[in-house]
Amino acid sequence: MWKLGKVLAQFIASHALPPLLVSWDLLTQVARIVPETSDRFSFRRFWGDGSLSADPYFVMDSYENVRLRNDFRKMEMLAAPEHLQRFTGSEIVYGAFSPQAAAMLTALFWRHTGKVLRVAADTDPRHGGDSILISYGTSDSNFKTFEIEAGSESALCQFLANASGRRAFRLGGQFYSMESRDGIAYDKAILLRLTGQPDENYCHVVCAGLSEWGSLAAVYYLTRKWKELHKRFDRFGRRRDFCVLLEVECGQFENAREVISAVSWESKQGPDPAFVFSNHV
Repeated sequence: MWKLGKVLAQFIASHALPPLLVSWDLLTQVARIVPETSDRFSFRRFWGDGSLSADPYFVMDSYENVRLRNDFRKMEMLAAPEHLQRFTGSEIVYGAFSPQAAAMLTALFWRHTGKVLRVAADTDPRHGGDSILISYGTSDSNFKTFEIEAGSESALCQFLANASGRRAFRLGGQFYSMESRDGIAYDKAILLRLTGQPDENYCHVVCAGLSEWGSLAAVYYLTRKWKELHKRFDRFGRRRDFCVLLEVECGQFENAREVISAVSWESKQGPDPAFVFSNHV
């Protein structure tokens, strides 16, 4: 009996086990490939068909007249001392975080498309409608953001000054500006995606905060939440324009939370596009 058991074990080890191991290896590879294929398809749907063929562009401030802009900002703050005291330590020199933002997006596109993110200045004529554009910063500092906002007629979101003269985003009839609670400064930021501008195979995205804490938070949120955003705003086979407004504690860009979102529900070809707003607590 012992010899029979040994022979049976040798038979299983030499004849039955190898096919099982091969089958297990194939199942493991299939289990890995299926999610990767699904992510690749979802990524293409979120960014447009051109994401697999054209290089994406990260468009940032050209740094021209940066010192002049910063001087104007300081003058505005000095004109309102209570605002200066409220946000001491939260003002960031523009451009300090842009390399980190570009690195996040480069890793995202390389993982899902094998494409390298191109970095361009906002005045660079190379990036046009036939490419994916990710514009970093508000229209105060980034001309491409200004151009995108002008082209979209500010339907989903507006970058304005509130009643007290402070910069703010306007969504759903409400103004959202930087504020302080319990001695902690909170920035606001938008993540705006516009499809079909002008080619539906591509999209234009704006990641912009009222300070660069918000801009970096919007990029981080995009790289971590794009699949969730795709499920929310690209339902029923149609990619829709949307804007998500975020709040983030200055210095904690990884912990941004969604405050409100807006989506263009109807087709751009329709006579009266509808905008649906959703508040998040």
